[in-house]
Amino acid sequence: MAIQTVNEIVRARLGEASEAALTRFRDAVRPIYGVTDRGDPDHIGSAVLLDLPEGRFLLTAAHVIDWNASTTLYLGADSFAPLQFEALVTAAPSGDRDKDHADFAMARLDSDLVSSLSGAKFITEAEISRSVAPIEGQAYTCLGYPNSKNKVNPYKGTKVRPALGIYSSLGKPASLLSIANDLNHILVDHDAKFSRDESGAQVNSIALPGFGGGAIIDVGRISAETLDAPLDPKLAALLIEGHTREKVILGTRLTTILEAVRKHLQSPAESVGGA
Repeated sequence: MAIQTVNEIVRARLGEASEAALTRFRDAVRPIYGVTDRGDPDHIGSAVLLDLPEGRFLLTAAHVIDWNASTTLYLGADSFAPLQFEALVTAAPSGDRDKDHADFAMARLDSDLVSSLSGAKFITEAEISRSVAPIEGQAYTCLGYPNSKNKVNPYKGTKVRPALGIYSSLGKPASLLSIANDLNHILVDHDAKFSRDESGAQVNSIALPGFGGGAIIDVGRISAETLDAPLDPKLAALLIEGHTREKVILGTRLTTILEAVRKHLQSPAESVGGA
């Protein structure tokens, strides 16, 4: 009988978590493109599709939407769908997005765009995690479209096959980052050698640029008591950035985002809150 180390058992469970998160949420995470000066596709970031009581929405990082100042943005799939909407975007302190530690943008999608996304999944409120459990020991799967895997060779046309990146690891205490707090953020340990491609195969390091605007999925705790428990992945946070020195991925909790957006919808004169 083969004997597994604790680390091997944890990694095997994380592999199962990746597959469960991918199965449920693959079609709810989409790439966002701009165009180059030559009119060729230029991958920028990722986005998450939501189906809420208020309507259907696109959620991404504010720093992704900022690109709209220099290029039209397109939602990537089999063909490009131009994004033409008014987004609620977190304020950048002193105009510096690097100081925005909430970094989210959310926009209601019109019926024409929704109807064009025939293969898309929209994440419902029931599929959003509201867990307030300590994140240490909690397992998370990150889904997004890394720039490194979505470089487009110059050509004329709109057919693109985006390459989704998958990464699973354990939560880390928010105290590791001075800009983070447990109420509004989730930190995920980042060891790039455990990245996977869309088929689930382990691949070499996936760089985080482009993952911004993607999803952080809560796949439950990993312990001796939970190894045989069924996995029930839920959307927990919007992936906004990676921090190389601390080796963590930073996400803004969906609970924080929805609270701020709903407060704004009720009182439009107020700015969208930050973390």
